[in-house]
Amino acid sequence: SLSLSCPSRPEPGQARRDRTGERERTGTMAGGAAGRTFYQIWLADKATYPLFLAMGGGIALLTFRLYHASTPPEVTFSKKNRGDFSHWTESDGKEAAKQGENFRNHPVRNFFKTVKPSIMPGLNDTMSK
Repeated sequence: SLSLSCPSRPEPGQARRDRTGERERTGTMAGGAAGRTFYQIWLADKATYPLFLAMGGGIALLTFRLYHASTPPEVTFSKKNRGDFSHWTESDGKEAAKQGENFRNHPVRNFFKTVKPSIMPGLNDTMSK
């Protein structure tokens, strides 16, 4: 007798039974991370790279912001420095002004002073001619 079914293409019901049987063998419905490494779960899938890039950028910005927020001359964490009011007086005006300038002109701001304030400077120059 001649069979009309293609062996490389299972019937719809057959494929469903195979997947169901596979789920029963592994013991989980969602696949899970049991026995798989970090590389197999996250790094083998190239679709996760933008996620890591966004998370890394966010963590870097958060770290910079926390550092910058905790280092101005007015912020003191130790009790000894909080009890010393000499940095609040006007007699220390030159030192306070120098500290304020150093805090305000941090390296990131100094870097952006040298860069053109444009997202695509080459394209802008070409289009403005």
